[in-house]
Amino acid sequence: MPRITSKGQVTIPKKIRDQFEIKPHDIGEFIVKEGSIIFTVKKGTILDAITKKTNKKIDFKKVRELMEEDIAKDVVRKMK
Repeated sequence: MPRITSKGQVTIPKKIRDQFEIKPHDIGEFIVKEGSIIFTVKKGTILDAITKKTNKKIDFKKVRELMEEDIAKDVVRKMK
């Protein structure tokens, strides 16, 4: 039986991870129901979860362009 760490973390046993095909970067959600805690796993990434929660589409091409621009500006600033 898994123990809870001082940081409130718990390891999902490998047998359960394998049975439910839980992979790194899947999203977990805790729900309190009738005095119990229910943990469910949503497939995907944190960006998928944000998109579903906000109902906003993310233009990843635009995000990448903005990041590249910020990195280029930072490099130029450091060279001065």
